[in-house]
Amino acid sequence: MIRIACMTALILLNFVLQSTILVRFSILGVGPDTALIFIVSYGILRGDVEGAIFGFFAGLTQDIFGSHFIGLYAMLGMIVGFIAGKPFRDYFKDNYLLPFVIVILATVAHQFVFFFINFLLTLRSSNNFWFYSVSIILPKTIYTAVIAVPLYIMMYFINDRIEGFEHNRRNLFTE
Repeated sequence: MIRIACMTALILLNFVLQSTILVRFSILGVGPDTALIFIVSYGILRGDVEGAIFGFFAGLTQDIFGSHFIGLYAMLGMIVGFIAGKPFRDYFKDNYLLPFVIVILATVAHQFVFFFINFLLTLRSSNNFWFYSVSIILPKTIYTAVIAVPLYIMMYFINDRIEGFEHNRRNLFTE
């Protein structure tokens, strides 16, 4: 129960910060995708199923409050959380290179999907793939990757504290 409350608070806090404060720190008109960092981090720390659930709700929050296409962020968040947790559950959780690389790959894939869905659904002929790649995907990937490790360390710390609390609570009822 404590994990659900903490992760819900983290999703809501991330949404508020990403839509208010982090907008002020945009570089070249692009801000970091902290929700994607949290989804990847949670997937690595807790596994594929919990990563997919966390990614779905983090994406659903973005969909409800600021998306043109309802369900797109939720679907992509769920897929990213599942993929981040699936093959990496046997790796050391304190390996900081792993989330860095996964966040880079997830950000690039995430932005390519957004470009193609936006291109297909809006049918604009002015969508220039190379311009979008250089002006949006590249800066967003770099900016998100730079802050990925500090946010992963924070998520690792939160997860460690919650696991310690859950472990102590389980041992409270055993003799």
